[in-house]
Amino acid sequence: MLKWRVQTWALVVVLALAVPAAWAQQQKDPRLNPPVAPLPPLSLGESSSKASLDDPAANPQNAVKPDESPLSGAEAFSLGTKGGGRSFVTPTIRFTQLGDNNKRSATSLADWRTAGTLTGQLALQHIKARSQLGIDYSAGGTLYSTTSSYRSSFHRLGLSEQISFRRWTLLLADSFTFLPESSFGSGGLGGISTGLPGGMGNGGIGTGLGGFGGGFGGGIIPGITPNQSILTDIGRRVSNTVLGQIQYTISPRASMTASGTYGLLRFLDSGFIDSNNYQFMSGYNYKMTAADTIGVVYTLSMMRFGGINRSADIHSIHLAYGRRLTGRLALRLSGGPRVNSFENPLSGSKNSVSWGLRSSLLYNFRNTDLGLNYSHGATTGSGVVVGADTDRVEGTITRQLTRMWNGGLVFGFAHNQSIRQLNTVATNLTVNTWHTGFRLQRPVSRQASLTFSYNLTGQTANTPTGCTGLACGRMPLRHQFALGFTWGFGPYEID
Repeated sequence: MLKWRVQTWALVVVLALAVPAAWAQQQKDPRLNPPVAPLPPLSLGESSSKASLDDPAANPQNAVKPDESPLSGAEAFSLGTKGGGRSFVTPTIRFTQLGDNNKRSATSLADWRTAGTLTGQLALQHIKARSQLGIDYSAGGTLYSTTSSYRSSFHRLGLSEQISFRRWTLLLADSFTFLPESSFGSGGLGGISTGLPGGMGNGGIGTGLGGFGGGFGGGIIPGITPNQSILTDIGRRVSNTVLGQIQYTISPRASMTASGTYGLLRFLDSGFIDSNNYQFMSGYNYKMTAADTIGVVYTLSMMRFGGINRSADIHSIHLAYGRRLTGRLALRLSGGPRVNSFENPLSGSKNSVSWGLRSSLLYNFRNTDLGLNYSHGATTGSGVVVGADTDRVEGTITRQLTRMWNGGLVFGFAHNQSIRQLNTVATNLTVNTWHTGFRLQRPVSRQASLTFSYNLTGQTANTPTGCTGLACGRMPLRHQFALGFTWGFGPYEID
C-alpha cells in the first residue's frame, strides 16, 4: 500500500511539471495559470442515510481533534478537525442563479445579465492507523442568458496525504485550479472555493458567491500559492501548487520541519505574464505550554517569469508565535527581515532589505465564527506586473442568526505595488483591490439548503506613464446577486 502511494505521488509531481509544457505546445497562445494548495476535505455535511456523523452524542469519535500543525510548517492553523477516525465520502450538487453587471474592465458598460451555474463536488477522507488521505474535487460551468463571451467552466482538485511514523511525519499535497478570472473576490462565480477547504490565505476566503470559508479544517499559509489579487477582464488561468513537507519530533516539546513547494501560474489568453515560484522552508518549534508555541523559520523564495529574463531570490527569517485552543482559538504570527536579490538585464543586479509578515486568526464565539488573515511580502504580480510587493487582508464573520437561518459577511483588500527593479515603467504601478459581500442560508430539508448572497468588487490604480492594460486605471464596481440551492448527500462511511 505504501509503495503504491509513493508511486502515485511521484506521478502527481511528474504531471505537475510536464502537463503545462505539453499543454502550451498545443495552444496557439501558450499561457496557463497556477493555483493554490490543498489539504483535508471540507467539513462534514449535516445529513446522512445513517446516524449523523456530526452528532457528538451519537458518535463519540466525532469529537474535535486538536490541530497539531507545526508552527514552522506550510500548513495554516485551524480550530481542529471533525470526523474522528472515520473514513467517508461526501457528494454535493449546487445550482445558482446569478445577476451580474459584468463590469470586469474599465471599458465595460453597465450591462446586467443573468446566468445559471451548476457545480458538483466530491470530498473523500480515508484514514488508516498511520496515514490520512484527502481528496476534494469541484467542477462546474456558468452559462449567461444573452451572450456566449462570458460562458465559462471552472475546476479545482485538491489532494493531500499525511503519513506518520514514530518521530517523522510526511505531508504531500497538490492543489490545482482552472478559473476564468482572478480568484480574489469572485473567482469561479458559483461558490467554488479556490483555496484549501476551510482555509484562509489561498484566495479561498469568500471566493465565489456563497463560497464562505469558516468552520474547521486547515489550509496553507499566505505567500506560498501564486498571488491573483489584481482584477482583470476574462483571463483563463491554470494554477498548481505542489507541496512536500517533513517534520521530525525531537522531544515532546521540540520539533523541526523542512518543506519545498512549486507553484505555477499560466494563462490561456494573451496579455498576461506567466510565473513560477519555488519556495524552501525550514524551521524549529518549541512548545512553551500546551497552548503556546514559539519558533523560527527560514524561507528562500525564487520567482521566475515566462518569456522574461528577470528573476528574484528572496531570503527571509521569521520569528513566530502560535496559540491554539481546540474549537475556540487559533492564532499565528510570524515576521522578520527579508533580503531581496533582483536580476534584470536592463538595469543590472540589485539588492535590497525589507520586511515580511504572515498572520492569521480564527476565533469561535458562542454562535459566531471570526476569521482574519493579513500578509505582507513579495509576490509574482498576479500575471499583470513582473513581481509586486503585496499587502493582503481578508476576513469572514459567520453567525447562527436563528434556529433555521445563518449568515455571514466577507471582506478583503489587496495593495499591490510593482517592484521597481523588475519592471521597466518609470513610475511604480500601484493597484488597490477590494471586495465585500454577505450570505444568508436556510436548510429546507436534511439534505438541501437555500442560499442568497451578494458580492461587490472594485479596483483603482495610479495609471503611471507608460502603463497600458486593464489594471492601469479604475475598474468600475461589479455587483453580483445569487440565489442558490444545494443538495448534500452523506457523509457515507467507507473503509
